[in-house]
Amino acid sequence: MIDSNYIKEIAFEYGADLCGIASVERFSEAPEGFRPADIYSDSKSVVVIAKKLPEGIFLSNNPIPYTVTNDIIHNEIIQAVIDICLRLELEEGIITVPVPSQPYHYWDEENLRGQGILSLRHAGYLAGLGILGKNTVLTNNKYGNRIRLGALLINAEVEPDELADYEFCSENCEICIRNCPAGAINGKSVNQKLCRPVSQGHTIKQDEIYLCNNCIKLCPNGKGIEIK
Repeated sequence: MIDSNYIKEIAFEYGADLCGIASVERFSEAPEGFRPADIYSDSKSVVVIAKKLPEGIFLSNNPIPYTVTNDIIHNEIIQAVIDICLRLELEEGIITVPVPSQPYHYWDEENLRGQGILSLRHAGYLAGLGILGKNTVLTNNKYGNRIRLGALLINAEVEPDELADYEFCSENCEICIRNCPAGAINGKSVNQKLCRPVSQGHTIKQDEIYLCNNCIKLCPNGKGIEIK
């Protein structure tokens, strides 16, 4: 079994703020076709990394800072995942497969529901990086929900992390539910057909922008527990 600290040191070297590891057995309840072995049959471990988003983009009254920053961080995560894969392959002979969040492997046009080849938010939970709140967003105790995720599959057993044992959402808190302008959040799931038309849009020039992030921005624990 590979020492998880070795993998994490490489991940941090390439810019990850968080890194967690899960065994593929933890994904047994994932939908068929969207499990690690469906992507790479020899996968034994899943490494999930995260990068933090700067707090200022959530304070901007204009959607451009959030949109551009989110896209750049997303690309940086993909690059970091690929760099980690190459490092492990060239130096250790370990075979890895990068797992980006997009493009979608599944798309339901009628319900505007998309799904990547692996649910990264669930992978993050299974790798001990946080919990899923009522807004369904992965939330970490230190960085809150101001994070973006990437993952890689490894054909070797790596010491897995424990699942997060903290809670964020109080029983009576419904801030994300009440402040969703689309009424898309019910505390257990998000209706993408309602969410997408309100949260995504275009500039006059037809550049894609994110118009709403209330479920992240307004969460009382959005900045985390240790740092608020």
